[in-house]
Amino acid sequence: MEEKIEEIKKILKKMLSENRLKHIMGVAYTAKMLANKYNIEEKRVEIAALGHDLFRDVKPYKFLKIAMVYGIDISYVEKKHPILLHGKISAEYLKREYNIPEDVYEAIYYHTSGYKFFGIVGKIIFISDSIEPTRKYENVEYYRELAFYNLEKAYKEILKNKVIYALKKNHFLLPDTVEAWNYNIIN
Repeated sequence: MEEKIEEIKKILKKMLSENRLKHIMGVAYTAKMLANKYNIEEKRVEIAALGHDLFRDVKPYKFLKIAMVYGIDISYVEKKHPILLHGKISAEYLKREYNIPEDVYEAIYYHTSGYKFFGIVGKIIFISDSIEPTRKYENVEYYRELAFYNLEKAYKEILKNKVIYALKKNHFLLPDTVEAWNYNIIN
């Protein structure tokens, strides 16, 4: 797995801006800390963290073509905002090129929206993406502390924060976010 990680890091350096790379390294750092706290294999979350924004800096007009080549179903919202496909494309690329495990694939695929069936790797990446060291927003310190105290609660609180943020800004809610929210309220 170490070999895969080094190869992915080389690709990241070629494809991403310095700021995006800093964010990804922050997510990887945070994810590895959470993995150690919750006794999860560190390399799994590191691959997911490194891969989550692999295609984020690709020009948005290319996303629809890449998604079609990969056979990714494109929603109405994604057609209007192709940047939302970056996680799905990253997951699909890494699955094809590096045969990543299913939980790592899901973590990358749904890192933007959340996912009602997330396992612990998915929750760690979703949380880490929101609390990594370069993130600055109201209550981020609370979420950082909560993540190391109660991962499940942190996931639900961060998901809730994303929903509230979208509503306050009159942004749309991704269908997977709504499903994840509803599923977590019931369970």
